Amino acid sequence: MKGSISLATLMVMTLSVTPLSVAAQSTTVRRVPLPATIMTRPRSDSALIRQPTGRINPGAITTLAPGAAGAAAGTAFQPPPAPPPQTNARMAISREQLVRVLGGSTAGLRVVRPTGVTDVPAATDSVRIVPGELIFRKMSDTAHRVVMTASTGATLPTELAAGAIYSMPYRWLTIDSAGVQRILVPFFIITGGGLSYDIQSRKYRGVALVGVEDTLHPNDGSVPLAQPLRLQLTTTSGGTVSPLSLAIGHTSLDYDSVHIESSDSTNVRIRTAADQAGVVIRVPIRGMTLTLIPNQQSLEGFGLATTDITLTLPRGMARADSAMISFSATSAPVRPASVLVTGAGTSTVRLRSGLPGKDTIRAFLDGVLVGDTVVTFKRPWTFLGATLIGIVLGGLARFVSAKRRKRARALYWDIIRGSPFGVLAAAASAIGLDLLQFKIEDPGAWIAVMVTALVGAWLGARVLDRTGPAPAA
Repeated sequence: MKGSISLATLMVMTLSVTPLSVAAQSTTVRRVPLPATIMTRPRSDSALIRQPTGRINPGAITTLAPGAAGAAAGTAFQPPPAPPPQTNARMAISREQLVRVLGGSTAGLRVVRPTGVTDVPAATDSVRIVPGELIFRKMSDTAHRVVMTASTGATLPTELAAGAIYSMPYRWLTIDSAGVQRILVPFFIITGGGLSYDIQSRKYRGVALVGVEDTLHPNDGSVPLAQPLRLQLTTTSGGTVSPLSLAIGHTSLDYDSVHIESSDSTNVRIRTAADQAGVVIRVPIRGMTLTLIPNQQSLEGFGLATTDITLTLPRGMARADSAMISFSATSAPVRPASVLVTGAGTSTVRLRSGLPGKDTIRAFLDGVLVGDTVVTFKRPWTFLGATLIGIVLGGLARFVSAKRRKRARALYWDIIRGSPFGVLAAAASAIGLDLLQFKIEDPGAWIAVMVTALVGAWLGARVLDRTGPAPAA
């Protein structure tokens, strides 16, 4: 009987110390011990809880200190940590902000998502996007050539800024994973300003660089984009472009390279998913300039003088390159009419004078004008003067050497009889015929003409003396 009373008393004390927790959806009762009191489970009810006398063994109950109990309770009931911030949370871009950064009204705006492109209603109050989604606007139908200055919101290295820079009329508003808004502006840069002629392929070739700049944060450097901007490129007036598509995955440098090849200037059309019509950019050619250097800029007219013209390929051409150059002229033609010019040296053509005036010599490569020069043909006063002096001196030499009476009429007659021979000898010398075998380096020089005319007049008068006597005084 006493053992039963002791067991009942123990159950009442345990229930009074330890509350019960009843689940709302279940009728099962489970006992949750308070953190302040820990019940040590006995190995045997008869050994620890119930003693022979029927009293409760105080060693069966272990009590924590108040401080330790509070710490344990705080640990048990500490709230769970806050979840990390979501990087794909949608951000609402207000209508006023869209108008401020993209210009115009909300009409014409499009949202580019991985699932497709949708139009933004004109009356919308805001547009919600996540990183990787873009709000697109086409500002105009034409790409404009610009200078990379602070006004464009972007800068480029000097070697790139020297090219032909076109700002495409596209604007994309997006946000990155940190929620920073960025305005992306694409640029198309033709290195060197145009396509250069390639002699081996007989086509014009060049490189264009395509990239985007963040005009809101121009000093942030290269920033990865959550989704790449995709562009498609084609030519509209002949030629080829490669690659045909680009996926730009970051802002700023490095720009993607595009290779263009064409037989003449061409147009490149650039399209995006949000603008199927695209924009057209004119790609000019850089005319290859052939250097033509005449030895003399002015010649005696009527075919009495010649000059050599030296041809040189422009700098930058490979030494192994060679080109067949043909010529045209407005007055006297050059000889030969075509010549092979190599990058390792020079070539020469010869020009003979024509009628007095200016003669423009033009050089063509594959039918394209690559150079020209102008040579002036003047009246042959120098030739006539040198010839006249030679004839007079030749007649005088014949008069002195003749074995006859020295009379004034005979001198006059010697000059008249020798003049046709002097003129012919001088003309032959001027055109390069060395009839007298003088072997003069430049037979067209005035001193050579004079000497040739002198000898010709003297010989002519002497020959005529043998055919008949001079007239009597």
